[in-house]
Amino acid sequence: MADETISFKIDGPIIKDDYPLHEVITILNDFHGLIDQSYLVLSGKTRLNKAERVNYRIIASRSRPGSYLQELKIVYDIAEPFLPLIPQLVSSEIWQSVKTSFEFLKAVFDLRQRGKELSVSAPNNSGLVVVSSPGSEPITVNQTIINIADRSEDLYRKITSNIDKGRIEEITAVDANKQGIILGESEKQMFNPETKLDDNPIDIVGSIFDFNKDKYSGKIRVSGGQSIPSRDYNFELISGQDPIAYILAMTKEFVRMRCLPEIATHTTGIKSIARLQAISINET
Repeated sequence: MADETISFKIDGPIIKDDYPLHEVITILNDFHGLIDQSYLVLSGKTRLNKAERVNYRIIASRSRPGSYLQELKIVYDIAEPFLPLIPQLVSSEIWQSVKTSFEFLKAVFDLRQRGKELSVSAPNNSGLVVVSSPGSEPITVNQTIINIADRSEDLYRKITSNIDKGRIEEITAVDANKQGIILGESEKQMFNPETKLDDNPIDIVGSIFDFNKDKYSGKIRVSGGQSIPSRDYNFELISGQDPIAYILAMTKEFVRMRCLPEIATHTTGIKSIARLQAISINET
């Protein structure tokens, strides 16, 4: 099967013959994650195991000086005896799904930027999803692309967070047809949405496992069965509070926190809690 070759480029004033390795490795790792999400959704899996990395992999070659320009190759080959157990995919299908999900995210973002009201439907249970808006052409994709887009959005956020004028200004990944992903300042704004503070305080019970006394911020692990989903949350103190109570809270198994959720609306329109603004804390 033909492998899919991609030209991956990081461009900006700090990327020369010598370049900061940490930034480049971080960006490459997150880009690898984007390709992984396409493979995982297409193969119906939730994670890659070590054995699958032997068959599916991305190979880097021909790094060129100047801006960071790296040739990457998506390789997916199958050992004959394992054919019944391994998803029947080709490298081009993995890459095409990455490109289509990116274009879907951009199209939806553009509609929202223009203040369009969106409606989503799945006509006739055909496996297709139609995103429509009055006065605009409908966007039709299959559910697989929706799933890849949803799972990739946070990785796009991480990659574009490296874009900074005067340092790294553009990150691109294009195939032989010059089609693919181009990330600049406008895409950084697209994948890093503004947040809105909820007006209604909530009380949660959780375990504080990290606190930065200089930044007045920390992390709390919230268990299930509460007003917000169970997971780890970043939080910041609303000004005027003594951080000592939060530092001491790390010695307690659980504490009760009153807070205001800070809500982010993502490119796809899904809302989630970006962080919590802590008002007060008490022992349970």
